[in-house]
Amino acid sequence: MPMWRNCSAWRVECKGWVDNVRLSEWLSPHLLSRWAALGLLVLLCGAWVLPSSKLYHQALIFLLWLPALLALFLRDFRKLLKQPETVLFIALSIWVMVVLGVKGAQDPLGEAKRPVYVLLSLLGVLLASRGAWSIEALLRPAALLGGLFALASVLYFQFFSPLPPGSRLIAIGLWDKAILAAHAIGALAVIGVFLGEKPRSFLWLTLCAVSAFGYLTFLALNQTRGVWLALFIVPLAMAFARPTRYGVLVAVKVILVGVLAVLLIPEVLMQRGLSYRPELLAGGMRHLLENWTLGFGFNTYEIHVPSSGQVFKHPHNMYLDLAIRLGVPGLLLFALLWGCVAWRAWQYRAEPLGRALLALWVFSSIALQTDGIGLWLKPNADWLITWLPVALSMVLAARQQVSGGVSPQTLKGNIEK
Repeated sequence: MPMWRNCSAWRVECKGWVDNVRLSEWLSPHLLSRWAALGLLVLLCGAWVLPSSKLYHQALIFLLWLPALLALFLRDFRKLLKQPETVLFIALSIWVMVVLGVKGAQDPLGEAKRPVYVLLSLLGVLLASRGAWSIEALLRPAALLGGLFALASVLYFQFFSPLPPGSRLIAIGLWDKAILAAHAIGALAVIGVFLGEKPRSFLWLTLCAVSAFGYLTFLALNQTRGVWLALFIVPLAMAFARPTRYGVLVAVKVILVGVLAVLLIPEVLMQRGLSYRPELLAGGMRHLLENWTLGFGFNTYEIHVPSSGQVFKHPHNMYLDLAIRLGVPGLLLFALLWGCVAWRAWQYRAEPLGRALLALWVFSSIALQTDGIGLWLKPNADWLITWLPVALSMVLAARQQVSGGVSPQTLKGNIEK
């Protein structure tokens, strides 16, 4: 009896302690933000050095998703989620669940987890931006490392790779598919260019130059023409979005380089023809017209290309693949979310992060048009051109909310008055 009385008293004491101490009082926002910042760096650069996809995913679970989940207990963090991007993503996720419930999948539970994983990743990036380090301070070293690892990939490919000469360049680490590697490395390059700042020292200038050389060399040897096209369009779009003397000069130089490439090395640009893209587009449209309301769900589908006798599992167009799987309503919901990202980037194009997001959005939109393989996949290289733009848009939305709902353009106009 004395033992039970003591235990009961202990339980009463613990209950009183729980009543007096809220979870948010020992969940430090600064600690969670720094925790998530490590996860963001893993998302962007971990694939270069981690030995397996399983370890990469486990690192994201512990370093990015777990702090994001804990941050939901903080009222101030939850307030930041009252934004159009969150609402549209949840609406898209609900539609995914509807299609999954009606159409099914080979692994329904696994597919149902994907939107949750993506949401936690978006929240993790937002959380990382709320700490002592700004999101710009996290993205700049990630972009610098991306170029250095790209150069390491080039050196490995040239001197140690077992692949035959003339093969398309792939990255070291987990990004071992040519197109996926080009997407991720192209995204990091765009971020690095539009978030770049004046070098603080000769060492920093040297590292930036080596990193830029790594990006240029890798993307040239990788031979992903969809990425070449996207990189060609980005400076033209940015010169239109924010016309400056320097931007227009860069756009003119890019056009001249493009014209010279067409005149001098047309065989390089067209060495693989159109890579069956018209046939894949036509085959994908036939699948879409068969069930345009709910799509095929997450079941496997095939596209036959009679001219080659090959069978493809996707049309190499992310928007069409999304429509085939989720129907036209799913495509429209994603279009609203993607359009919201573009509008947010346009509003903030006067700021470095807004310009970087707008450039990344342009790059991603074109790259996904020619080589996108799907939206609801496990964390991979394509997350840098699908979900990272959405996450950065949420960061900008949170900044606007904290500043009282005033956009930078409006604030600038009020100051000038």
